[in-house]
Parts: sequence; structure tokens; C-alpha cells
Amino acid sequence: MKDHTNTEKNAATEARTEKSVRAGSVKKKHGIYAAAVSAIVIAIVIVFNLFVSSIPEGTLEFDISDKGLYQITQQSVDYLGTLDKDVSIVVLSQEAAMDKMILKIINNYVKLSPHISLQFIDPVVNPSALETYGAQENNIVVTCSDTGKTRVLKLGGIYGYEDGLILYDAQAAYTSGQYKPVAIDAEGQLTSAINGVTSDVSHKLYYLDGHGESPLGTMASDAISKSNIETATVSLSKDGSIPEDCELLVSVNPTTDLTGEELDLLLTYLKNGGNVMVFLSSADLANFNTLLETYGLQMQTGIIADQENYYKIYAQQYSYFCIFPNLSTSDSITSGITSDALLRHSSGMLETTPLRRGAVVSPFMTTSDKALLVVDENTMTEGQYILGATSVETFENTDDTESRLTVIAATDLLSDDIPTAYSNMDIFLNAVNANFGDAQSTVIPTKSLDVGAIKMSHPIIWGALFIAVIPLAFIVGGLVYWSRRRKR
Repeated sequence: MKDHTNTEKNAATEARTEKSVRAGSVKKKHGIYAAAVSAIVIAIVIVFNLFVSSIPEGTLEFDISDKGLYQITQQSVDYLGTLDKDVSIVVLSQEAAMDKMILKIINNYVKLSPHISLQFIDPVVNPSALETYGAQENNIVVTCSDTGKTRVLKLGGIYGYEDGLILYDAQAAYTSGQYKPVAIDAEGQLTSAINGVTSDVSHKLYYLDGHGESPLGTMASDAISKSNIETATVSLSKDGSIPEDCELLVSVNPTTDLTGEELDLLLTYLKNGGNVMVFLSSADLANFNTLLETYGLQMQTGIIADQENYYKIYAQQYSYFCIFPNLSTSDSITSGITSDALLRHSSGMLETTPLRRGAVVSPFMTTSDKALLVVDENTMTEGQYILGATSVETFENTDDTESRLTVIAATDLLSDDIPTAYSNMDIFLNAVNANFGDAQSTVIPTKSLDVGAIKMSHPIIWGALFIAVIPLAFIVGGLVYWSRRRKR
């Protein structure tokens, strides 16, 4: 009986031992499996990191700011896709010392076109490069060997006074010597420079002076500069003539009238195929209005209010006087524009019979037919008024030469305080380029660096994604994995 009991104890001990061995074997296998999985995961992470590090900088970066500060716009992308001349960008600065945003944008240009090459030259190490390129330290030199043209850009400039890829606050710079970046114009400057050095054509615009004209405005001047249009000023009374190389003569909101001699000069210039653009807000300047009426346009006394096309969000401030005009879909100046313009306290015109019988008037910007011409609170005339128009006369016996008078009664079109989301600058630039038959402008506006204005596009969507969707996905995934492991 005792032996039988001992036998049973030994059998139980052996069973426990065997079970322990088997458990140890299972644990060992699990340990090996876990180690193997860990090694594989680590290897995958290492390989993935090596792969990601080999991807060109910026490929996996996405700009979610509402102004697109860190990306090249589609307008530049399309232009660079048509580039057929080799362009060299030489940066006279230490690469390591450059602003990362500017460096990223410049590198993106190289990626977007095989015709663009990039070179960094440290002027401290190679001081002779400054003399070679006729530039200074922290300049960017854009050259085209095919045309022999060169454009020198500054990395930094003063907003409103001096061009630069980064623009600094003027007040801080001039009063305290502190350079606070307020805007970025890297894309605008680079695209303009590439367009300028590769183009075989050039154009000359003169601003009329001597009649209390207003300055063009920073945004409009910037658009002209980026279009690579050369500008100068002419005073008809002082100079006595219009320069022979003048392709377009522009008068911006004159406050005093032309003399009889100056009017004759302008009419003769137009009769010989010249181009004139006038921004006019007064019907009291007799000779300016004679110029308009010769080509079929008549300024009206009063301010335009539009009961149908007015901005309701500005109604408390401007009433019916802040309007969005009707843009012609058949005129080349406005046919491709898809966003509204914004005009405040504009003047208006009516079409009359041109004294130049070959002149054809084409309005490209008008009010609705419910507009009011307001002289005072007791004098208002309802109707449709012209806000912008061209009058073109073609001379069929002289190689189809034509003259073009462009009149815009809405001087507010050029105001700097109107956001770039409105099409004011596009209308202005198209009206200018219509005088140069071969002009192809690629103008990228300056982008503000105002911290308060940099926001995520679709913030609710992004917030929901990172706060709710992604965390919830991890939680659900973890629960599913845990549930499956329990059932094994």
C-alpha cells in the first residue's frame, strides 16, 4: 500500500515537472517570437527612416496655412512648366545662414523645372564673386545665357519702399533699427525675375505728371514691376512732347486740368497709334473730359451707389456706395476673372457718339441697371453706368495699327487697403497689358506674415481629425487587438 502511494506521488511529481518544462518551452518560444518581432519592427523603422531621409526636402510637407505661405502657387507652377530657356540662380550668401523658408522656396524652383540651376557662393570665401556678378552680399542673381539678361534681387527689403524676398516693417526699421519681417515676396520676385531674364520683349510705360496726379499705390506699382514693364515720368508742359518709346501713358486721378496744348499732344499721340489710360473721378476737368468725349465716353457728376450690387457686410459703413461691379465676360480684360472686385465711392460714365468715327467703345466694368448717380440727397438718377471701358480705333491702312484709350472712373480700384482676394489688381494689370499685344505677365502678390492672419484652412476639420478621429482610431484598434488576444 505504501509502495503504491509512493508510485502515485512520483507520477504526480513527474507530471508537474513535464508540465513545467512544457510551460517553460512555450514561454521560451514566445520570448523568441517577441524578440524576432521586435527585431523586425526595428529593422522596418530603420529602413523606413532611411527611405524618408532620402526623399527630397519638402516632398512630404503640406502647407495648411490659409495664405499658402510655404508653397509655390499654381500660377508659378504652370509658368515654370512652359520654361524653355536655361536659367541660373546664384545665391551670394552662406547657405547655412539663410532663412529656411526662403531656402525651401528657392529649392522648389529647381525641382519644378529642369531648366533652372542653383548655386550658392559664400562671398566671405569668394569675395571676387561680388564683382563678377555686379552684386552685393545677400543678393540673388538670376541670369539667362540665351538672352544675356541678368536680374539682381535682395534677400531683404523694406515693405512699401524696397523690394526683397523678405520684407521688413518700415517703421521699426527706420525708427529703431529693428528688422521685423511682415511679408514674404520670394515667389513673386523669383517668378518675375525668371520671366524678365528669359523674355525677348520689353515695354515702356510713362506716368503723366503735372496735374496733381496721385501715386499709383504700392500693390499696383508692385504689379507693374513684376510684369517687367519699364516705367518713367513725363510732364507734357515741361518736356513739350511724349517720348517716342512711350507705349502707354497713364494718368492717375488728376486734380487739375490739361492745358489746351497738352490736350492737343494727347489727341495727336492717340491719332498716331498711341495708348492712354486715365483714372478719373471728376467731371469738372473740361479738357480731360474733351479727351474722353472724343473717343465716346462722358464723365458724370456724382457718386455711384448700387442698390443691387452692393456689399451688405459693409452697408453700415458705406451704405450702397461700396459695390461689386458687373464684369464683362466678352472683354479680354475681365473675361478670365472669376472673383468680384470691390469699389467704394466710384464715379460713373455714359457712352456717347465718338468724334473719332472709327473708335469703338467697349465697357468691361459696369453697375447694375438699379444704380444711382448721387449728386446730393435730393438729386439722384437711376440707371446703369460705366465704371471702366476702352475705346479702340483701328487704322486699317497702316498695318492695322490701333490706338487705345482706357478710362476707369473707379480710382478706388488701385487702393492698397483692398484685400488681394478681390480682383482689383487683376483688372488693373489686364487693362495695362491689353496695350501690349505680346505681354505675358505672371504676377504673384506679396503674402503677409501677420501672425494673427496665419490660420489653418478648415480648422474644424483638422481639429476633429487630430482631437477625435485619430485618438478614437487608436482606441478602437487597441480594443480589437486586445479582444482577439483574449480569445486565443
